[in-house]
Amino acid sequence: MRIVGVDIIRGSPHARFKSKYAVYYIDDSEEWSKSVSRGRLFRFVKEKKPDFIAVDNISEIFKDRTELVEFLRFLPADTKLIQTAGKSSLPSLAKRYGISIDPKNPFDEAKASALLVKYGVGEVVSVFSDKTVIKVSRNRSLGKGGWRQNKYRRKVHDSVRAVFREIKRVLDECGFDYTEEMRTAYGGISRGIFVVNEPRERIPVNSFRTRDVQVTVSAVVKDKIEFLPIGRQKTYTIVGIDPGNTVGVAVLDLSGNLLGIGSKKEWSSSSVSEFILSFGKPILIATDKKNPPDYILKMKASFNCILHTPKEDIPVEKKKALASKFSVKNDHERDALASALDAFNTFRNKLRNVEKRVPEGYDIDEIKAGIIRGQSLKLMLEKREEIQEKSEKEEFLVPKDEVKKRDRIIAKLRSENRELEKKISELRKEIERLKEKVYNISSEEHRKIREQNVFKALQSEIRDLRIAINEKDRMIEELRGRIEMLKRMKYLEFRGWRSVKVLRKFTKDEIERLENSAGLNRGDILYIRNVAGGGKIGAEMLVRKGVRAIIASGEMSHLAMEVFERESIPVIPQDRIRIKMFEEFALVRSEELEEILAETEKSLEKRKLERIEEIISEYRTRRKEEIG
Repeated sequence: MRIVGVDIIRGSPHARFKSKYAVYYIDDSEEWSKSVSRGRLFRFVKEKKPDFIAVDNISEIFKDRTELVEFLRFLPADTKLIQTAGKSSLPSLAKRYGISIDPKNPFDEAKASALLVKYGVGEVVSVFSDKTVIKVSRNRSLGKGGWRQNKYRRKVHDSVRAVFREIKRVLDECGFDYTEEMRTAYGGISRGIFVVNEPRERIPVNSFRTRDVQVTVSAVVKDKIEFLPIGRQKTYTIVGIDPGNTVGVAVLDLSGNLLGIGSKKEWSSSSVSEFILSFGKPILIATDKKNPPDYILKMKASFNCILHTPKEDIPVEKKKALASKFSVKNDHERDALASALDAFNTFRNKLRNVEKRVPEGYDIDEIKAGIIRGQSLKLMLEKREEIQEKSEKEEFLVPKDEVKKRDRIIAKLRSENRELEKKISELRKEIERLKEKVYNISSEEHRKIREQNVFKALQSEIRDLRIAINEKDRMIEELRGRIEMLKRMKYLEFRGWRSVKVLRKFTKDEIERLENSAGLNRGDILYIRNVAGGGKIGAEMLVRKGVRAIIASGEMSHLAMEVFERESIPVIPQDRIRIKMFEEFALVRSEELEEILAETEKSLEKRKLERIEEIISEYRTRRKEEIG
């Protein structure tokens, strides 16, 4: 396995000056490191064709997505770019696998990235989908030309068509699934495109140019960068829980670092489990009680992990001391955190001893989890070595009988495959011949179908126009009726009648509807057909609109009457005046209305004067009583 670890020494991909990179190379026979320029790094990758290129973070090497895509296009087909520290820091990963590094030394970081990939840690940077685009087009502009321009154009377009057909033949022989698109031109085609449902490395066609034709083969780029794990990594955790009406949860890693803490009132068990699992797999559930509650036992059983309980209930003073270095919101989070820290402290010495004794390349957290479960360090290391040796033997030592059996099966399948490819090629040729025959036969049918489609489209358009005409006729009739009504109203107005606006109900919504449809202007006289339900708010709205008078049908509430009397707006009972109804409007006799309005306004003025006299009289009486 050939691995190249890379880290930047100085500068950045965004800087103006040239950056230098630390390179650490590993294969089965050698390991070395050196400093290279960006161009030398790319040439080295092209020369060595490594299996993996390892970086701790792609943003340190590439300034943007475009540069990353161009670099991956440049890589050999079997070389993969690995990001080792996308979700966590490189020093923490190195510590987990027993790799000692200086975070300030780029050569150490390049070495750590390479070794982590060797141990199966990291994510493959994936930007290409399993589709490839092959574009065949002219290699030169045809220009205006002279009297032989048509001949030259025909020659170029015929060359493009010939190359397009040859690539199509190759794809058909390989049995690839693809779609094609071409633009016809004088004498042939000007451009053709294949979209093949196969990765770029499997396509047996490369980009090239001739005198008249150019062919471009490129992989289809995904909408976003994807990171695919190259191995399975588990994060083991120690969890402290404080059950009750408000549940507190604290999660530590196996080095005692706080990963997460939270509390919530009436926190469901499923939500608590989801919160815990978001940080990793629990290996230890801890409580601050000597006798664990049923809630803790159920959690322990659901995660199938170890239960830690103190010898005696942890006192409050000890809980405060344990959690003093951390920020907690309440006593529930403090108790949960203290339980987790007490459990970690129980295993602290054993876990630190493991870090010193485990060789480089082993997952220390996996070993620590085994120690907490009570397993022997020696047995775990021996078991890991046996598994590695067994996998190597299974990979390289295959029985001879099995090899012969596989060879016979492979030979048989290859023979069948050749026969099937030959048959597929014959069938494709037959399909092309039949397609051409169908096209020639059905040209007249296509013309008839097009005529039928045009006829159907015209019929549909006629139906839509008839519907629109009917709707407009209906609107015209409705407007004619309204015009006739307005003419009649105008005629009556000339005969001594006056129009007033009609409010069907004395409500806020109805007032707003009337204002939107007919408008409410200062000085309008309003006829309310049903005053039941009207109150102070509706009356104040009409006052703000500036109505001159109200003709009311029914008995109006005293709250509304008080508003109208205070603002000196006459309220005329409907039975005192003759009314002719016309939808949003009504007509009343002008002379009759003016007489009633004058009478009502005098009555309002009289009541105002009487009220003022009553107020003055009451004031004089009160003053006499105060003086006497």
